[in-house]
Amino acid sequence: MTDHRTAPRFDTTTAAGIVTVHCAGELDLGCARRLREVLLTPIHDGARGVVADLTETTFCDSTVFSVLAEAFHAAAARGVPYAIAAGEVAVTRPLQLLGLDRVLPLHPRLDAAHAAVGPAACSGSRTAAPAQP
Repeated sequence: MTDHRTAPRFDTTTAAGIVTVHCAGELDLGCARRLREVLLTPIHDGARGVVADLTETTFCDSTVFSVLAEAFHAAAARGVPYAIAAGEVAVTRPLQLLGLDRVLPLHPRLDAAHAAVGPAACSGSRTAAPAQP
């Protein structure tokens, strides 16, 4: 049997103090700790805004949804604008079934998520981060 999983990948870009965390591939328990780190670090460091870009994510399990909710609450507690871009059905449908689409700041496209957190968030320097420690 062949394993057709797409390895998780995280990259970050920063523009005008707004950090975008680009998440690609299949996200699950195995990479949840790294995702938590790349989302919470800019929030704790005082970023002007944080966007979780899940537009290239092909699968999320419940641990990833927990991390997204934790980042949302951490950002709200610190007054950091936070948004999630998620257009893939594999991501949006479970969020809808769980009712998280009514709680989390979800947007169907990356540009809409950037607009929600502030201006000039669409360009910047990209830094690759390994998916697992």
